[in-house]
Amino acid sequence: MKRLRFSRTTFVVFIAMFLVSLIASSVFAGGPTGGSPNDPLMVPTDWQNIPPNTTLWFYFDYASDVTGGRFRPGSRTTVNITVDTQGIEGLQLAIYTPVQGKEWLRDQTIAPVGRGTPYRSTATGDITRDLYWSGAFNTSGRYFAALTNNYPVAIPFRLTVTGDTVTLYPTPLPSPTPTLLITPTPVAVGATQGRIVFQDANGGVIYTVNGDGTNLTIVTRGMEPAWSPDGKQIAFARWDAPYPGIYIANADGSNERLVYGVLRARSPRWSPDGKFIAFTQDKTTSDRNVRWKLGVIELEHTPPGTDQVVSARLSEPQCSALCFVPSWSNNGATLVYDDPQYGIMATNVISGPASIVLGPSGTYFDTGAMMPRPILHLPPIQSAMTSPNGTRILYTLKAHDRWELNMVNADGTNQVALTNPDPIMYAMIGYRFNNVAPIWSPDGKQILFLSDRNGKWEFFLTDPSGSTIRQVLKNVSDLVPIRFDFENERMMDWTK
Repeated sequence: MKRLRFSRTTFVVFIAMFLVSLIASSVFAGGPTGGSPNDPLMVPTDWQNIPPNTTLWFYFDYASDVTGGRFRPGSRTTVNITVDTQGIEGLQLAIYTPVQGKEWLRDQTIAPVGRGTPYRSTATGDITRDLYWSGAFNTSGRYFAALTNNYPVAIPFRLTVTGDTVTLYPTPLPSPTPTLLITPTPVAVGATQGRIVFQDANGGVIYTVNGDGTNLTIVTRGMEPAWSPDGKQIAFARWDAPYPGIYIANADGSNERLVYGVLRARSPRWSPDGKFIAFTQDKTTSDRNVRWKLGVIELEHTPPGTDQVVSARLSEPQCSALCFVPSWSNNGATLVYDDPQYGIMATNVISGPASIVLGPSGTYFDTGAMMPRPILHLPPIQSAMTSPNGTRILYTLKAHDRWELNMVNADGTNQVALTNPDPIMYAMIGYRFNNVAPIWSPDGKQILFLSDRNGKWEFFLTDPSGSTIRQVLKNVSDLVPIRFDFENERMMDWTK
């Protein structure tokens, strides 16, 4: 195989082209961002997401004292502004006049003319609009609705502005997108089967979407959702009061119920037969000795000597000190998880100690301890997940300055890397990105994961060899900002 050689001239041309692409991106990025009254967005026609710690400005034009095209004093028309968030709290709505918009550019503490508040039905007393404002103005002009998200995760919203003399403009054509020098990952259209459940962030909004990107639906809020084996229910965790713990809901979000109450639980995962849910829970002691231990909920059982069906009996399999992201082997008796101190571990849900499946090469263990203790530092491992047939384990490994997908046989043999950086781009300009949070397809023939190779977290698909990588669900990641914190969070799950 010929080796690539780069002359000094080639390198200079390469860098010049790269700089030109960066300049081009600044030229073409001329569309409104919603960052201020000088750069407001048009009122959207459907559901959108507002990123955490962000304010977005929207504009609408208002005509005052106009009836049939003629000026008539005292005939001001009402403007109604509503914001729906599916009951998720955290947004603020502020209304600014044209003058206040200009003043805000000088002094951002200026008070708006109005603020949105929850709207309660006069008939039932129930909140029917998450935020609502209604009023009229004395003068015509361009007015502003500013939405602020002070919540640490993205929030879905639908903004509506109505009124007899309110004018809303159609969405403009998108600004041209520059072509970067880096070869883009192919986008697969309609290449993914089944359904995906995913979260936009830990403790944020949980969505479902068809594999081809259609039918994006908000289900609930929580963390680390997982499909039941039949794809009819979703398990997830929730930490906030008043009822933290492990929850189950129907696939459409209905019939949500708490099945096991615990202060800090994570990563619920159904057993292959759908009768149990494994999870990890915070067992940190009073002296701040950090512990995360496994728990297994038997969803329904009949106590001896009775014929009554009782829900949620808990057992706690033996495991090491830090037991994260459990997944079931296909035998329904083994749980695989990862421990930052040891690597990938396995334990039986009935009895017996945990054992090490994979400690990265070059690691030596003190076998005299009850649990072998690593003597050398282990590269961090996260997101271990057993394949549907139980023969292989996916995981992510910290490789110097990035995270990459890896796979190993269930017995710890044949460790292979599925993703690697582009050697030319990595060596010449330090171009690097992360590949994280992998999950298996239901048939074990594909792997869905997140990557920030395009500057934000998006969905990508590969086969178990890692030879073909394609971007999928781009319409979803363009609409829903995704946040990944490298905290062993299980971001998504896949069902038929």
